[in-house]
Amino acid sequence: MKKIYLIRHCEAEGQPAEASLTDNGIKQSAHLSEFFRDIPIDRIISSPYNRAVQTVEPLAQRINLEIEKNDLLTERILSSQNLSDWLEKLRATFDDLDLKFEGGESSSEATERIIAVIEEVQNSEELNTIIVTHGNLLSLLLNHYNHHFGFEEWKGLRNPDVFLLKIENGTITYERLLMESSHQLSLVKPTVELMDEYLSFYKEWIDSNEDMIPWVIKKDPSDFEAMVQFLRDNEEGSNLPAGWVPDSTFWLINQDKRILGVVNIRHQLTQDLSNRGGHIGYGIRPSERRKGFATRLLSLSLEKADELGIKKALVVCDEDNTGSYKTIINNGGIPDSDFIEEDGNIIKRFWIETC
Repeated sequence: MKKIYLIRHCEAEGQPAEASLTDNGIKQSAHLSEFFRDIPIDRIISSPYNRAVQTVEPLAQRINLEIEKNDLLTERILSSQNLSDWLEKLRATFDDLDLKFEGGESSSEATERIIAVIEEVQNSEELNTIIVTHGNLLSLLLNHYNHHFGFEEWKGLRNPDVFLLKIENGTITYERLLMESSHQLSLVKPTVELMDEYLSFYKEWIDSNEDMIPWVIKKDPSDFEAMVQFLRDNEEGSNLPAGWVPDSTFWLINQDKRILGVVNIRHQLTQDLSNRGGHIGYGIRPSERRKGFATRLLSLSLEKADELGIKKALVVCDEDNTGSYKTIINNGGIPDSDFIEEDGNIIKRFWIETC
């Protein structure tokens, strides 16, 4: 599968080609780099406009990739004249793709430009490419693949915005990726107030038929109050089975109180946990993966571990779990000796300073 990440530039000071990012836009570009920390990127192509290049510079510098500037990605020119009713005229160009105003280009002409870039990327060897462009041109491309993406959807675009274009067996689909700012994510203790959201989270895991990680999300939530009380008892060390240690569970939520993931932190280590469990077990719900949330979840979990008195946390993953491996390394993981299970599975073990 070929993946193309379509990015609308971060917040800018204006529309001229030389306009720079605002101070907030510069912060957004740094967050954008973090957003792609766990996502492999082979190539970066950008509009030559300053605001587009600045949007992706922190990421390009971090992964040591050259930014290819392509004039075909510049913003669509509606007209060379100052139009007092430009917004209504722009709306009209979504209804009539061949409508053209003085000194400008039609929607069809602008779409052809960015389609040419997409086709070149589609025929290239690289599997994962970033394209940085502008709102109108991006919306026209999305309209090309889905005619329901029109003027109102253009108005709903954000700075920055990220869409993932997937190309597989000649079929092209796309989805919008939710970029959460770090300050919008937080860890909360389980609560009955988030019952509906947690049940949605739980159902998504069940429907995916994937292993449920961490282990606490396997707990049947049909008696929700009892489940929450069970987690509270575990944290307090009450009614623990023989050989168990106290543990704390937290839910990762965004500003809309959507549960993105769960972490379980063991307060102490048994011999078995030292071998293959570690202090911290975490998981991101299937629909929210590959968006950088795992890295942030582990980072916030290390802060909680520090509050619990754990100054050096053991975090583990299976050898073939490259996503978790990168997440741990990105959070400062120092490799320790591997543990080999009876079936030959290799557990990679890492220590991370929490403070």
